Amino acid sequence: LTNIIQNAIKYNKVDGNVSVIINEEDDKAIIKVIDTGIGILEKDIDKIFERFYKGENASKDSVGIGLALSKTIIEEDNGHINVTSDESGTLFEIKYFIL
Repeated sequence: LTNIIQNAIKYNKVDGNVSVIINEEDDKAIIKVIDTGIGILEKDIDKIFERFYKGENASKDSVGIGLALSKTIIEEDNGHINVTSDESGTLFEIKYFIL
């Protein structure tokens, strides 16, 4: 979660916003990280969780491991992560099943 929030801040626009919303729905805890940043290109969306993949909008110092590691940790904790993005910002939605 920390990595996702850091990315939302890092890739945000000047005077942009980052929101973290936590809700409970049925048997799930849902965490949404929403930013008003530069977005992730459509061609990169399906690949951003792959280890060492760097999207076109990635910073020059990016190694391409943060989102892959985030996904692995979330899934090992019985969770699921999804992302949607366009030029007006990005939404990461993390769902944890409540036992």
